[in-house]
Amino acid sequence: MQSDAPLSLQAELERLRQRVAELEHALEAHEWGVQLFHESSVPQLLVDLESGAILAVNAAAQQFYGDAVREGHIDCLSAEGLVWSRDLREVVRQCRYGVRMLRQYTARGTVRLVEAHYTLAQARGRMVVHLFCLDVTDRERVQQELKLSHDRYQAFIKLSNEAIYRAMLTEPVPVQLPVARQAELIYERAYLAECNPAFAQLRGMSLHEIVGNPLRSVCPLPKHELIDLMRQFVLAGYSLRDVLLRLPLPDGQERFFVFNFRGIVREGLLLGAWSVLHDMTELIQAQRALQESEARYRLFVQLANEGIWRFEARNPIPTDLPVEEQIERIWQEGYLAECNQAFARMYGLESPEAIVGAPLVKLLPPDNPENREMIRAFVMNNYRVEGHVSRERAIDGTERYFLNSFVGVVEDGKLVRAWGVQTDITELRRLQQQLMQAYRLESIGRIAGGIAHDFNNVLTAIVGFAELARGRVQDETTLRYIDGILQAAERAANLNRQLLAYARRQTVQLGPVNLGNWLEGALELLQRVLPESIRLHTEVASNLWTVRADTNLLMQIVLNLVVNARDAMPNGGVITIRLRNETVDQTRTTQVPEGEYVTLSVADTGTGIPEEVLPYIFEPFFSTKPPGQGTGMGLAAVQGAVQQLGGYIEVHTKVGEGTCFTVYFPRFRVEAATHKHDDQS
Repeated sequence: MQSDAPLSLQAELERLRQRVAELEHALEAHEWGVQLFHESSVPQLLVDLESGAILAVNAAAQQFYGDAVREGHIDCLSAEGLVWSRDLREVVRQCRYGVRMLRQYTARGTVRLVEAHYTLAQARGRMVVHLFCLDVTDRERVQQELKLSHDRYQAFIKLSNEAIYRAMLTEPVPVQLPVARQAELIYERAYLAECNPAFAQLRGMSLHEIVGNPLRSVCPLPKHELIDLMRQFVLAGYSLRDVLLRLPLPDGQERFFVFNFRGIVREGLLLGAWSVLHDMTELIQAQRALQESEARYRLFVQLANEGIWRFEARNPIPTDLPVEEQIERIWQEGYLAECNQAFARMYGLESPEAIVGAPLVKLLPPDNPENREMIRAFVMNNYRVEGHVSRERAIDGTERYFLNSFVGVVEDGKLVRAWGVQTDITELRRLQQQLMQAYRLESIGRIAGGIAHDFNNVLTAIVGFAELARGRVQDETTLRYIDGILQAAERAANLNRQLLAYARRQTVQLGPVNLGNWLEGALELLQRVLPESIRLHTEVASNLWTVRADTNLLMQIVLNLVVNARDAMPNGGVITIRLRNETVDQTRTTQVPEGEYVTLSVADTGTGIPEEVLPYIFEPFFSTKPPGQGTGMGLAAVQGAVQQLGGYIEVHTKVGEGTCFTVYFPRFRVEAATHKHDDQS
């Protein structure tokens, strides 16, 4: 028995030692727990399960919640009006541990979202709730913003009219591979991970049908084109922008798209890419229509016979300036910005490039009253002019007349440009002047014809009485007087014949004439009127056509032209008479109608006719000779005789070099005339 007692005491002592070790371990663990509880940076609370009283808080909780935890009850922290005994206790009792999102007041008086992790434990005979509180306000806000951004992104993708898709690779492609190999791998591995309805509709498929397919199967481009596109994508640093593609659609149409492709690259691997296709078909069609319209406009402008132009102002001209100041500014600032070929040719130039850029003052002389009045009407008529005539000069110095219509463009109260059309009426104006001159000459001719007819009767009486008196008078002195009367009457008769020729009231006998043969017989008479200092030269073409003429009128025409040429060469020279056949067609800019003619030209090497005198040379009684040295009827009689024979006359002259008169006699076909006579018979 005594031996057993020590054994039991040893066993009890061992148990006590173990218990002490356990208590020391528990105490150490408790101390560690208390240390972790109090030193943690996360707010922690111990709450009595039954009452909701706050038993203990750590420093972090004291700082986070402030004086609210001193009131000793968990309900004072709730910002949602939650009551522990009613809303939370049974939840904790049943679950024992878990997580709950709570809105709680903080030391700053703000409400924060707290993620409360709770654990139910027993301590000293009662149930205690350990609360581990994390402030997740900022995290939740970021998550909400992220969710909102994602929702917006999804809404944008789905509602966008642009075709958007994301392509991923079944296996990432290393970016260090050769470009060609990367392009091939992208072509093989790319598949459609997601897309919006616009892209699916573009391919004629539903979202369910299209997502997941290889990219090469949903892209309508041929393999070589798609691989080349991927090669460009790699070379561009995995970002293609604004590439224009023409893609066929399932319905057979072709449409144009601007293609943007941006890669998803991470850690040296290409994972996929986002792409946007913007339909540009309508815009490109509109651009092409605009280009075609502009091309048609350009063609119309360039082919137009009217001169079409656009003048720009180097500095815009305010429209509220006084009228005269605006006029001066228009001449100072205006320059030719654009014109067609017809406009350039009106100024003697072959192409618009030779005249574009010229200042307005160079083309439209401001010192001309008509031009200034036109610009004044333009300003005062709300910058619009129609049917005004301007007088301008071509590049060679010749005077030109243009009929103008133009309109100004006003922007922000300032004149910036003007568009206009002009028609060259120089020839029309010349024809109008010729027509007026013809009317005037016709009136003079009628008067001259009437006077010549009456004067001829008077001359007949004078000559008759003079002849009678001469037969009866024997006195030498009286006979000389009578001879003087007869000589004066003869000169008056010659002048009267010229008046009759001008008035075309002579009696003519028309018949077939070979001008070459006729001229050969007339040379002797023509030589008599020329001094030795003037040489007469003839050039007669062979096989001259026949004309229908009166030989007396022919002599009157040639003699007057030769005498006129003689008078133009006081110091001597050469007179050349040419006869040749000539056919006039549309290519010649002449007053002579189309047809076949025999031309008679009389050219001299004399002084020439000044430009200011030229319009009046065929007028009766016009002469540049001193008084008493000419009647002024020579060329007027020539024109009258030519017209009486159905011909036309032209003159070409240059001061200091000489003058050439050319008479056009219509060809006379003897056979046709014979047939016509037989038909009339």
